[in-house]
Amino acid sequence: MGLQESESLTCKVNVTLPYTTPVVGVKFKPTVRVVGITSLPAPQHNKKFSWYREKITCSVHHLQLATIQCMSCVALDMPVRESYYCSKQCFLDLWPQHKARHCLAAESVSKASNDCYSLMGRLRSSGSWTGFGIGSIFVESETLVEREGKTWIKVGSSETYVPSMDDFGFCLMFESLAIDCSLGFPLSEIKSIMTDLVIIPPHPCPRHMIQIQHLKEPRNIVFESQSSNADTFSVLSYNILSDIYASRSAHVKCPGWALEWEYRRKNLLLEITGYDADIICLQEVQSDHFENYFKPKLTKRGYSVTYKKKAMQVYTANQFISDGCATFFRHDRFKEITKYELEFDKTALSVVEGLEPGQRTEGQIRLMKGNIALVIILERVENGSSLGAFQPRICVANTHIYANPNLPDVKLCQVASLVNGLEKIAQTQIPLLICGDMNSLPGSDPHKFLVTGRICPVSSKETADPLGIYNLLKLQHSIPLVSAYSSLLCSGRVKEDEKKKMNQETKEPVFTNLSGGNSSTLDYIFHTENDLEVEGLLELLNSETVGDALPSALWSSDHIALMANFRFKQAFCREPHSPPPQNPWHQAAPLS
Repeated sequence: MGLQESESLTCKVNVTLPYTTPVVGVKFKPTVRVVGITSLPAPQHNKKFSWYREKITCSVHHLQLATIQCMSCVALDMPVRESYYCSKQCFLDLWPQHKARHCLAAESVSKASNDCYSLMGRLRSSGSWTGFGIGSIFVESETLVEREGKTWIKVGSSETYVPSMDDFGFCLMFESLAIDCSLGFPLSEIKSIMTDLVIIPPHPCPRHMIQIQHLKEPRNIVFESQSSNADTFSVLSYNILSDIYASRSAHVKCPGWALEWEYRRKNLLLEITGYDADIICLQEVQSDHFENYFKPKLTKRGYSVTYKKKAMQVYTANQFISDGCATFFRHDRFKEITKYELEFDKTALSVVEGLEPGQRTEGQIRLMKGNIALVIILERVENGSSLGAFQPRICVANTHIYANPNLPDVKLCQVASLVNGLEKIAQTQIPLLICGDMNSLPGSDPHKFLVTGRICPVSSKETADPLGIYNLLKLQHSIPLVSAYSSLLCSGRVKEDEKKKMNQETKEPVFTNLSGGNSSTLDYIFHTENDLEVEGLLELLNSETVGDALPSALWSSDHIALMANFRFKQAFCREPHSPPPQNPWHQAAPLS
């Protein structure tokens, strides 16, 4: 570098990687900051970016650069460096030995997966076994640079880069440079930073539906003949872990790349759409992610959508963000009749007004947490069913109850408020579903209230209700609610291994949340027992399938999805529907 050029360097480029392991198909975006070398700020500048991959040598002739790659090797998880050859002739000369390695790898994969169809799909998707693996051809015009004794090939020139299968098994190098806006000469030295080897994301683990045969049914009835598709529907409930809560500090056991929203959103969408549910209830859906990702993606797949965000926002990345509940339903199966957006802060105002004047400020602070519920009444679309002229309706409540375990009175207040309004809807003979993250353990007051219809908690300064809020709540209801997953324990066809994933005492899953080293059951699907019958349940997970903590590279939330197949009971469908109540919750106006 000459003296004149050195004197023009007035800036320094700092680069930070979001994580060190790039993943095929996931956008990789370093953070680049330009600062002045002196105490003065950096002058006006542009930034120039370059991405490089290690130049690959032939697996046979180690001094020759590779020109082709066998993608079947990649599909079979063989060592990637053995898949490169310097010419087609080189590949053909080694084809007998290479084919033998394919066969050994295929046999190994087949034994591990026990799924020959999946294996053949992986081979066909590579498109290269019969085509002699010409997956990557490096032309003479490619830019090559020498860094630290290695040859690198330029693969990109933007701030972000999406690794491809060509990058799998190799390191990437990112370079950034500050340049003068008008003249284009360098204002900084080139800043280079290398990544770890590019990896392929793990294959998703499918979860299967478990058929439920109620013990009261005759054992000779064939499950598939019990109901038609017109009589049944499926419901999925899933807290997907909002990105604003997916911090490294809270999820230390999850790889950094697997926490990135760019990776998690694809994994979550793949999982959610794979369940193929008729109704989807999601919690912790970030408002911008709903509008920009889940709404358009699921709309294209035939779902109608509705969303309610929480009343409180979180400040992050120089903006205020909120999360909320999103409900999706197939528009070819259901149509919306009416919708209620419940804000627990508003329903709590009547409770606050019932407190002693000196307690109202404290009560307002204690109860106003911004949580919400989204309640929608759906009617089945006319499809020539034999159930009669009146198409069945279903009321679906999707909610996320306050999380803090030290405020159980707030949880019970929110759950009681939700149920008291739903009770008015149930009086119109509409079946009910309550889906969501209740943030309440089995056997807790909110859970007991839901499944037993009555609770008599004690209020005192020494208990969890120091303000006497319980005394102001209506803590009884007449809705015959049961937990869908309790059917697992009373089914005649469920294997014992699946029943071990249930708590025999609480009749709920052993866990639905696994975060921070603690497992707990927080998520539920409740339904009215007299209107709906469970015909199938999504299999639960255990420590062997999940590991030590969630989220992980395989599962992109700290909760697991719950799903149930329901059948309408025909007796209910033959009467005309009463009009749904206009305002079951009578939400009060804010206090002045």
